[in-house]
Amino acid sequence: MKWLANARLGFAARRHPYCAAAVAIAASMMAVATPSTAHATYPDRPIRLVVPYTAGGGGDALARMVAARMSTFLKQPIVVENVPGAGGTIGANKVARAAPDGYTMLLGVSGTHVIAPSTFPRLPYDPLRDFIPVSRIAYGGNVLVANPAFSAHSLPELIALARKPGADIAYGSWGEGSGGHLAVTSINVAAKIQLRHVPYKGASPVLADVMGGILPIGMSDTTTALSLIKAGKLRPLAVSGAERSPALPDIPTFAECGIPLKLDIWFGLFAPANTPEPIVDLLEKAAHEAAADPSLKARVAEFGLHATQISRAAFAEQMRIETRTWADLVKATGVKFN
Repeated sequence: MKWLANARLGFAARRHPYCAAAVAIAASMMAVATPSTAHATYPDRPIRLVVPYTAGGGGDALARMVAARMSTFLKQPIVVENVPGAGGTIGANKVARAAPDGYTMLLGVSGTHVIAPSTFPRLPYDPLRDFIPVSRIAYGGNVLVANPAFSAHSLPELIALARKPGADIAYGSWGEGSGGHLAVTSINVAAKIQLRHVPYKGASPVLADVMGGILPIGMSDTTTALSLIKAGKLRPLAVSGAERSPALPDIPTFAECGIPLKLDIWFGLFAPANTPEPIVDLLEKAAHEAAADPSLKARVAEFGLHATQISRAAFAEQMRIETRTWADLVKATGVKFN
């Protein structure tokens, strides 16, 4: 037992002062050996995966699918915990402050890691310093949707409607400073209109209010909106991102409609900084095994996303580049955040 070994070392040091240095070295070696033992037995209990958005959304669905497949590989349950609010930064901060032992992970998104540094003046964490990127899971564009009774059937028609005297068109997104907020801000700037922002805690409540007629339009990740679009409960107007969504091939991109926005959003797994590398390696391997599952790849495609895997180093470099790109976009739009 560790406490008994420490007691014997202390007793030996008191009886033989000249052995104090040797005792210190032995104690140091024991301290170094302990983490290695922990790595060898990891994981030996359930792992928590924090999703920084409400349950029922696209990110939540994706997280649960990935967690189920990673659990099979790791032979331990991965329990999803939803911690919504502040554009995902509340949940992200919770993981940034968690013990770096491999038992807490985050489903991070571009909003929490490459957009937030430019939109939250008092961001409580540093995305590059406080996290280790484990694996990028999926990427794609967001979608601008409307209530089926809304008079605009396309983004150009929406812009024309917003230019009419006295127009006051509100839209919802999953939070101030989110990718959805910035996407519509880009429309405002490029088209010289003023669509009014109403922030929510997640995409699901945005879509509920659009379907209910409380809002005429809203931004959502494609994953959350797709089933409602296919059911005719929402009308897609345009998608952001560099290319059309594979699940909505007939819907044009913002760029095709004259709005110069080609930034994709992505979902990725993150661990707190200082998580031991052997643990991160194992989590990365589990994530790649999950992403290679044909049924998961098919589901990701059905959500309108892509699941191409890249290395941790490539993912980290992508984050650094996109952080600068989003910062330039925020500066260009002139939007101010509280």
